[in-house]
Amino acid sequence: MKLFAKLMIAVLFIGMMLPFTILKGPDGKTLMSLSDISLPDFSIPKMPKFSQAFEGSEPIPGDDSDLSGKDLFYQWYDAKGNVQFTTEPPAKGIEYTIKGFDPNTNVIQAVKEPPEQDPMDEADTDEQKSAKTDDFGNPYSGDSIKKLLDDARNVEKLINQRFKDQESALNQ
Repeated sequence: MKLFAKLMIAVLFIGMMLPFTILKGPDGKTLMSLSDISLPDFSIPKMPKFSQAFEGSEPIPGDDSDLSGKDLFYQWYDAKGNVQFTTEPPAKGIEYTIKGFDPNTNVIQAVKEPPEQDPMDEADTDEQKSAKTDDFGNPYSGDSIKKLLDDARNVEKLINQRFKDQESALNQ
C-alpha cells in the first residue's frame, strides 16, 4: 500500500510537470511557463459615486434627495411576466422602476403605550387596576398562569406514573 501511494504521488508530480517541460505547442514553446501562474486579484473594487453610477443611463425618476442613503433596487418584468429585482438596471428597452430601501428603517412594530389616566380615575379599586394592566401589554392573566402551572404538574404526574409502570414491567 505504501508503494502504491508513493507511485501515485510520483505519477501526479510528473503529470503536473509535463505542460512546463515536455509538452510543446504548435509554435514549439512549452504549453505553460512559471510566468503564467499568478494569484487572483483579491482587492476590493472601488465603487463609483452615486452621480457617476448613472451617467449615460436613463434618469432616475423622482428627487435625488429621497434616494440618498438608500440601497437601490430595480424592479422589472421578464419575458415570462415574472417580477425581477436586481441591483443593476435591466437591458435597454425594458421598462423598470427604481425602489429605494433604507437599511436603517425600523421594521419592528412599536409598542403601544397605555393612555395616561386622569387623577380622578385613581380612585379605582385594586381589582380594576389589575384588570386594566392585564388587558394591556400582558397576554397572560393570573388565571391562565395558574392553569398553565396545573397542567404542567399534571403532565409531570403522568410522566412519573408511566415511568413507574415501565419499571414494574421490566422487573417482572
